[in-house]
Amino acid sequence: MMGININDSTAPYTAMICDGTKTIETRRTRSLDSVVGQRVGIIRTGVGRATLVAYATVSEPVWYGSRREFAGDYARHRVPPGSQHDCTTGGKWGYPLEHVEPVTPTVITSRGIVLRRID
Repeated sequence: MMGININDSTAPYTAMICDGTKTIETRRTRSLDSVVGQRVGIIRTGVGRATLVAYATVSEPVWYGSRREFAGDYARHRVPPGSQHDCTTGGKWGYPLEHVEPVTPTVITSRGIVLRRID
């Protein structure tokens, strides 16, 4: 099974995913296409060791072609305007995360920039 890295260094995004506040993970590229339709681990990174915190199913991505579209969907992606993860002029992809199941946090030792194997 694969896990997707979620960087919590600037905001507690994985906690928001676990509590249902954040339902879309955003990316500048289509980097999560290989796991669309699959159950994946949600891996907290950017604060201590990489840690599995939940499982979720990744759904078909949505395209935010403008900052206005991106800002209009803030309630689902929770990326603050002006942050390093905000939408730029090039647009952004959003991957809905469904059927989120928080788990007891477990340190993950595999490596990967976008995805990593969960052993």
